[in-house]
Amino acid sequence: MFGTGQKEEAMLYYLYMMSDGEVSYSEEKLFAEICKGMNMNEEDKQDAIDKCREIAPNPKSAFNVIMNEKLDDQVEKDWFGLKNPSTLARIIWNLVNLGYADTNYSEEEKEIVNHLINKWEIRPEIYHEMVDTADTILALIRQKEWIASTFDKGSLRDEKERRIDSEISMMLSDIKITIDELTM
Repeated sequence: MFGTGQKEEAMLYYLYMMSDGEVSYSEEKLFAEICKGMNMNEEDKQDAIDKCREIAPNPKSAFNVIMNEKLDDQVEKDWFGLKNPSTLARIIWNLVNLGYADTNYSEEEKEIVNHLINKWEIRPEIYHEMVDTADTILALIRQKEWIASTFDKGSLRDEKERRIDSEISMMLSDIKITIDELTM
């Protein structure tokens, strides 16, 4: 069924998505991608979602479940903090991305991430790099949308979109290197 810590990690992501009162379509889509990247099947993903809805019956209560570390109680182990620095940074990166998925990195989402950064002792400059990267990627996505709405289909538009895609890929690669280097 679940790999070690996968269910808890998926639950953290879903509770986080619920924490600002609404789970958006774009958050759901990114959550599905993250779960796929963790090699979770659809049934396991749904089990994690169902458990989140059980322990946080209304979306705003999800914030308290995370902040008061009740997630640890629900999964019956001290899950928070039991991972290596690179894994914890990857989780923070996923949370930042989920926060930006609906283009509104809410105060609740920021507070949860700050709580986890402090608990997991992640260096603030790592978090700031993640936020700066997410801000820049969001700006590039908006620029790409503007290009698509302004330029006619053709080689000029395709070239501009390719350049933006290349910049986004480079930024994602850079943040992955930063995260991977935390194990060294």
